[in-house]
Amino acid sequence: MMTNDKLSSERVNGRLVERADRTRTAELAHHLSSVSLRQWERALTGLIALPAAAALGIAAAATFAVALTERAFEVLESAIGEIGRSVGQSDASRPMFGQERSSEARA
Repeated sequence: MMTNDKLSSERVNGRLVERADRTRTAELAHHLSSVSLRQWERALTGLIALPAAAALGIAAAATFAVALTERAFEVLESAIGEIGRSVGQSDASRPMFGQERSSEARA
């Protein structure tokens, strides 16, 4: 009889141990599943972030090139304006071609 009681208690204890193992296994599976999901999210975010970063880099380079081109045109415009002013000033100080002849003709 004692043998039967011992076997019954072992079966109960064995089932408790098995149940605890199953619970731990289920918890481990849940944990691994959540970690896996986070890793997939990071991987997808990285895949999405890579083209976005490349696009932003290209946009920044293009904007920089536009700014340099704009500045070059401003410098060119300023230089042409200065040349125009200096030519205008030198023309104003000289008599016109037709005016020289008329004054020579009078003399």
